[in-house]
Amino acid sequence: MNQVQFQAPPLSKINKVILIMTGACFLGASILKAIGAFSLVGILGLSGSGLFSGLVYQLVTYPFVEVNFMSFLFNSLVVWFIGSELESQWGQKIYLRFLLLTVLGVGLIYTLISLLFFFGTPVYFSSLHGLTGINFALLMAYAMIYPDRHMSLMMIFPMKARTFCLILAGIEAYMAFFSGSMSSWAHLLAMGISYLIIHFQSRPLIRKVLNASFQSKPKRKNHLYVVKDEDQKPPKYWQ
Repeated sequence: MNQVQFQAPPLSKINKVILIMTGACFLGASILKAIGAFSLVGILGLSGSGLFSGLVYQLVTYPFVEVNFMSFLFNSLVVWFIGSELESQWGQKIYLRFLLLTVLGVGLIYTLISLLFFFGTPVYFSSLHGLTGINFALLMAYAMIYPDRHMSLMMIFPMKARTFCLILAGIEAYMAFFSGSMSSWAHLLAMGISYLIIHFQSRPLIRKVLNASFQSKPKRKNHLYVVKDEDQKPPKYWQ
C-alpha cells in the first residue's frame, strides 16, 4: 500500500528551540566576523584540541554553530520538516534522547579518532560544526520509518525517501573518500548511529535509554489483574 505523500508539519517545540539557538549563533557568528573579532566556531565548534583542553561543552554546542547562510537555511528546513514530524510521532522525550545519542555519539567518536590518528595535525585543531549531522540522522530515521514517502532531491527530482537517503549517503561517502572531508565522515557516522538506533530500537538497552516503553507489564495487587489481549504487539517503530 502506498504511503501518504510527505507534507510539512507544524514546527514542534524542541525543534523550535533548536532553530532559535542556531539562529542566534548564526547571527552572532556573522556579527563577530563582520567586526573582525574572534570566531564563534573555535569556541562552540567541536575539535579534538578543544575537547581535550577541557571544553567539554563543545560536545553539545557544536550542532548549533552555522556560518554559511545557505547551509543555515536548508538545515533549518530539514529540522522543521523532518524533525517536527518525528517529534510528533515519538514524543518529546524519545525525540530529545535520540538527538542527544546522535550528537554525543558522533562527537565522542570524532574526537577520539582525531586524538588517536590525527594528533598535532590540522584535523586535530579543525572544528566540526553545523546541523548537517543531525539532519542526516533525522533523514535516515525518516527513510527507515517511511521508506515509500516521496521527497524531492534539490527540490526538483521526486523519489522515495529511502532512495533519497541512499543518494545523500553516496554523495557524502564520495566526499569523504576522495575529498578527505572529515565533516563528511562525521555525517556518515551520524547516519550510522541513527540506523542502529532505529534498527535495534526493540532491544532492551535501546528501549531503556530512550524510555520507549510501548506497554507496561500488569502488576499484581490484591489478586486483581489487568487483562490485555495476548496478540497485542508493540509497533515496529515509534508511532
